[in-house]
Amino acid sequence: MGLSVEHLSPEKIAEIYVLSGKYEKPSPEDLSVLVLAKSKGTILITSDTALRHAAADNGVDYYGTCWLIDFLADQNIISYSQAVSAYNLIRKNQRFPPGEECRRLLSQWVKKRKLLE
Repeated sequence: MGLSVEHLSPEKIAEIYVLSGKYEKPSPEDLSVLVLAKSKGTILITSDTALRHAAADNGVDYYGTCWLIDFLADQNIISYSQAVSAYNLIRKNQRFPPGEECRRLLSQWVKKRKLLE
């Protein structure tokens, strides 16, 4: 599905341990994604508050799941109907993305879907 496994160097693994000592909440697995994003100069997609704080502290740009859905819809990779369905599926599976941001985007997706129907 377009995902790939990335291997971290011993130096990057050591960085995870350093960050684990600095941040109580994000797991080492979460921090590995932060280290990878930082090393590749890419954004981090997460709705985890603790990981977002660690990303901000370490100069890594981050966005949430709803931002990603919005990006995919804006790029015509998915339709706005699929964006609404994806959001509803996230909620149905008891995942709780950032409320205000997602409600605003959901409202925009519903409007855009109606315009395109």
